[in-house]
Amino acid sequence: MSGLLSLAVVLLTSCGTEPEMRPTVTVEQAEQRVEEYFRQALAVLPAQARPVPGLIDTYECDDPTDNGPKGRKIASVDYQIHDLPQADYPEYISRIERWWLDHDFRILDDERPERESIWVENNRDGFRMRVTASKGGKLILIASSPCVWPDGTPEPA
Repeated sequence: MSGLLSLAVVLLTSCGTEPEMRPTVTVEQAEQRVEEYFRQALAVLPAQARPVPGLIDTYECDDPTDNGPKGRKIASVDYQIHDLPQADYPEYISRIERWWLDHDFRILDDERPERESIWVENNRDGFRMRVTASKGGKLILIASSPCVWPDGTPEPA
């Protein structure tokens, strides 16, 4: 399971390739927004859906392909969703996809039908989400922020 979570975090944490400084929210705001996006997507699932936290973390934005400045952070959450029938996962994933598309997310990768997994990014703020059904029968919902400054955009020197 930890291999799947590690892969998901790596896939979700691309910070971009532009070297200039961009305005960011604070780490605290990023943590709140990933949780908010998660809760909003969860709300489209049946009431019996029970989220169990897997990884809730804030870590260094040290993507080697990122040309941006050091010192930024990424906020990330992932939850396993329990108490839903595995046979209905494709329908639940479609519901989440519809919510994303109605809320200004764009699809970055859709692995269906080979694998029940979709990865998206919000067009306004760069936050990313993924929903995936693992081979072990687990439904996992992940949200992560783009790279942000701990206290928001730093003042020019």
